[in-house]
Amino acid sequence: MGWFLTGRCSLVSLERCAMSFPEPSGGAGLMLPATTLQGWQALLDRVVVPPDLDTCPPAGSHLGPDDVRIRYHATMHTVQTPVLKRAVAVARRLWLASSPRSEGPLDLAIDGPGETGMTTVLRQIGRIYEGIVRAQLPPGTQKRIPVIHINTPLAPGSKLDMSIPFAEFLGHKHTKDPESGQRSTDMTGPVCHVMKACGTRLVLVDGIDRLDNSELKTAFDYFGYLAAECNVSFVYCGPGSREVVNEARRGKRPGPAGPGSGGVPTLAVQPLPYSTDDYELFHEVIKAFDQGLRLRQHTPGDLLSLAAHLHRRTGGYMKPLSHLICQSAQEAIETGIEAITSELLDNQLVGVFEEDAIQQI
Repeated sequence: MGWFLTGRCSLVSLERCAMSFPEPSGGAGLMLPATTLQGWQALLDRVVVPPDLDTCPPAGSHLGPDDVRIRYHATMHTVQTPVLKRAVAVARRLWLASSPRSEGPLDLAIDGPGETGMTTVLRQIGRIYEGIVRAQLPPGTQKRIPVIHINTPLAPGSKLDMSIPFAEFLGHKHTKDPESGQRSTDMTGPVCHVMKACGTRLVLVDGIDRLDNSELKTAFDYFGYLAAECNVSFVYCGPGSREVVNEARRGKRPGPAGPGSGGVPTLAVQPLPYSTDDYELFHEVIKAFDQGLRLRQHTPGDLLSLAAHLHRRTGGYMKPLSHLICQSAQEAIETGIEAITSELLDNQLVGVFEEDAIQQI
């Protein structure tokens, strides 16, 4: 999603034209996931720039699949929130503390309800961190892999299962012939070699909430080994991640919970509030979306007049809020309305509806 990602990061040299979407070598138009090295690099280098209406095809023109405004409104530009701004500071501190320390690096959890944008916050930390590393490297420096991004594997039963996501990110072949059905081999050795040789210092782990209690020991023993062996910090993300990490720690080091007991530092991501006495933050976010719209009949501030309606439909959750606005803008272009209205918002299959209202496609 483009609603949190930094389109222009001063820490990373990005020279891309408007609507430039780098495509990794996986086939024409194929965007690899950010949990692969090529997909991660494409995410780092992607820039979303609002198109100039004066240079776009005139009203009434045929809309092809590559229409610049349709593509732009699929993601739109950066919308900063307090948690995203804090993520920048967190990334800088992680980098400053990433030099060898006798007590080892410190981990972090990103916690909150689903669909609040935790994954985007996780990736923002990785983006800023890698941007700092890039800026520190002299020209011609050997390629580095400062950040690895994985999803928590399902039902990990051994270090073999835990090593596969790391191998997948790095592009290692972990079977002789994937089509033969031969079992993957433990890739811990090759993964550690690359992490050390390429200077990996940060591992982003999404979906940590998928782990069952019986799987915590396997997973966190593995993470702990990599942290000690390769001197890396881990950032764990998912609903309840703070309790997941702390439970894993308590399982290894029994002791009373409470202040000073070594609980994992946690960055909380919550829905945006909206009420008669607490509306400024939500208004600021809606203003940012409003300024990013490129619709011919849109007047600045129009979207702000729909703020209460938008919050009622989304509850202040960033993921449905972004989708609701982006999809409405696309339909506004396709239908020629060229403006977002409450009726257009209610025509989208995103967000909350009345209990007795069933949307039909």
